Amino acid sequence: MGALGDIGCYGLDMPLNSLGYPKPLTVSASKFGVFGPSPVLYPQGCDRFDVDDFAVALIRLEGGITLDFRMSWAMHMDTTGATFFLGDKAGLKVLPAGGGAWDGTVGGMTLFHDAFGLQTETPIPYKQHKLNLFLEKVRDFVNAVENGLPAPIPTSQIIYNQAIISGILESGRLGHEVEVVIPEV
Repeated sequence: MGALGDIGCYGLDMPLNSLGYPKPLTVSASKFGVFGPSPVLYPQGCDRFDVDDFAVALIRLEGGITLDFRMSWAMHMDTTGATFFLGDKAGLKVLPAGGGAWDGTVGGMTLFHDAFGLQTETPIPYKQHKLNLFLEKVRDFVNAVENGLPAPIPTSQIIYNQAIISGILESGRLGHEVEVVIPEV
């Protein structure tokens, strides 16, 4: 399952969590395995590489929300880009942090909005911290298991996230939009 299966869940979690984890409806996606199978770019193992190194999807969510999603672990670029939240009253640009989507952090944020009839950009200050958020997540999970507490991440979020990834894989395989299937639990 490549980049999508390895780190895709983390890249989906930030925007979905920010939006309150709306129910996914459909996915239209493409996925590519270009870098790994290339004898020029990966001569020592190209014959064993059969997974995606880039995936892109348009995900339709409840509430009229559309999520533009990109995930890659190999590309001729430094990042797949910022996360944008576009609304009719304002937009928010969230830059990736140094560690990337998988460590639960975000970089700089800018609010784009109108003020006094002018388009305005307002940087949003954030406090940098020294916490290892991945370690904190693992610690919270272990604490829940050891003490019989609820999981720190609701099951519905995990199911939605993985159902979207399954939809991306299916849409990429079929070459057209698919409905996201939410399993009954």
